[in-house]
Amino acid sequence: MPRNLPSLTSLLAFEAAARHLNFTAAGKELHLTQTAISHQIKNLEDHLATRLFVRRNRALVLTTAGQQYLESVRDAIGLLQSATARTRDEKSTEVLTIHCLPTYAMQCLIPRLPEFQALHPNITLQVLTHSTFDQFRQRSYDIAFRYGTGQWRGLKTQLLQSEEIFPVCTPTLAQGINPEAPHAALAQLAQIRTYFSSTYQDDWPVWLEAAGLGNIEFAREIIFNLQVTSLHAIVNGIGVGLGRTPLIDTYLREGTLSAPFKLKLKTGSGYYIVCPEDKAEHRRIQVFWKWACETLGAQPDE
Repeated sequence: MPRNLPSLTSLLAFEAAARHLNFTAAGKELHLTQTAISHQIKNLEDHLATRLFVRRNRALVLTTAGQQYLESVRDAIGLLQSATARTRDEKSTEVLTIHCLPTYAMQCLIPRLPEFQALHPNITLQVLTHSTFDQFRQRSYDIAFRYGTGQWRGLKTQLLQSEEIFPVCTPTLAQGINPEAPHAALAQLAQIRTYFSSTYQDDWPVWLEAAGLGNIEFAREIIFNLQVTSLHAIVNGIGVGLGRTPLIDTYLREGTLSAPFKLKLKTGSGYYIVCPEDKAEHRRIQVFWKWACETLGAQPDE
């Protein structure tokens, strides 16, 4: 059956150009001229019948369609790289593809990976991060770290860490908050919000209602669409945000963040390690699964 696919050269050119936002830099990386990169992008846009890049004030910018296409192209290139490496080096090296949400990868997984690499140098890790839950439905991974309730068909699952939510801020801001009478202090501070989509808001209203602070008024709201950017804003002292364990555990332990209120709410969700059931017996998956459960604190399913 014929497949209406663009050329691999045009996809590689697009990925490199999107990463550098510069055709000349992309050409140097791929050993092509700037003109050749431009030609490949033009062919790809014609094939898709849509613009992938626009120029604004002489700067190269991805269109909305280009941003969406880029995530899929990167996944496809990553899979090809994994398959190539696996086929080429299958006698000496195994490649393990891991999918993960960005904030969990940064705060929980990546700091511990050197330990795994030291124990298993023959397993090459490929970590792909996705900011939307839909990407995990493709199941093109060996292992994934997913957020939710653990109810996913066709997957082997193990709860690693349950989630609690509560306000956090820098110690400097926390010093000015009296948890027994916080209204005056919070009225001077920004409320950091995370809206994952136009229809989904964070759990601030739930926590405030449970704390008896449903009528609280902050100085202003600052809204982000990703946990990682919200957390970065909190760490930089921009305002008070809703912390979620285990994403903030290291910051609390090191004293970078403080929790000015005692109330912590369980959300009923948590972070799970999962793998497709038809891959569960693969050696590399079993090795990483055992290590992750021991290292990241596997808990009995609730």
